[in-house]
Amino acid sequence: MGYHQIELEPSEGSITAFSTKQGHWEYLRLPFGLKTAPATFQKMMNTVLSGLTGTRCFVYLDDIVIYARSLAEHDVKLQEVLDRLRTYKLKLQPEKCEFLRKEVSYLGHQITEARVRPDPQKVASIERFPTPTNLRQLTAFGV
Repeated sequence: MGYHQIELEPSEGSITAFSTKQGHWEYLRLPFGLKTAPATFQKMMNTVLSGLTGTRCFVYLDDIVIYARSLAEHDVKLQEVLDRLRTYKLKLQPEKCEFLRKEVSYLGHQITEARVRPDPQKVASIERFPTPTNLRQLTAFGV
């Protein structure tokens, strides 16, 4: 849903064009699958949350993590982020939102009140990965 909230300029529709038996179509909003879509979406989110990231929240694509030392501080920061999203007319999907978490997994890390550490599930999957025995397997591991 996030990408589809970005309207394309009329001149950009041609880069999203596709044809079917029913005709030729162009997107009016940013579709998934364009090579530049993630960068475009991240740029928008950086603009929307400018001045809030690093002090009130972290944002990566459509993941926003709000952090605070107390519930009162969290409420203030949450309101600031929600106000900013409202100002830019961006919508959230409530079923994908989680609130008041004391621990989150985010970008391969486990973030708790006490520390930030690598996500144990990610570490375990690396430890279980078979040892490469040739150059092709070694190259595949790095992908």
